[in-house]
Amino acid sequence: MQGVHPERGQDDGLEPTVGEQLRLAEFLKALEKANEAELREISKRMAQQVLVVYPAAIRYLSREAARNMAGEPWTKESSDRLLTALEAPHR
Repeated sequence: MQGVHPERGQDDGLEPTVGEQLRLAEFLKALEKANEAELREISKRMAQQVLVVYPAAIRYLSREAARNMAGEPWTKESSDRLLTALEAPHR
């Protein structure tokens, strides 16, 4: 059954699951107990994820989704056109 998540039922977009909310609560508890050096290390790792890894993953997944929707092999030229379009200023 498409669109159904075992922790939420009907998929309604970007709403976090119960499991994700629980992991966040556990993480926040651990932050309260962390010392300054641990907090700095956590900050560096999170910054890398948010500023480098996640955008790259989103670009990759966007290309894959577009390739799948097009029903044809994804080419370098197609990637270039998509990336140019995404980088163009919004009007």
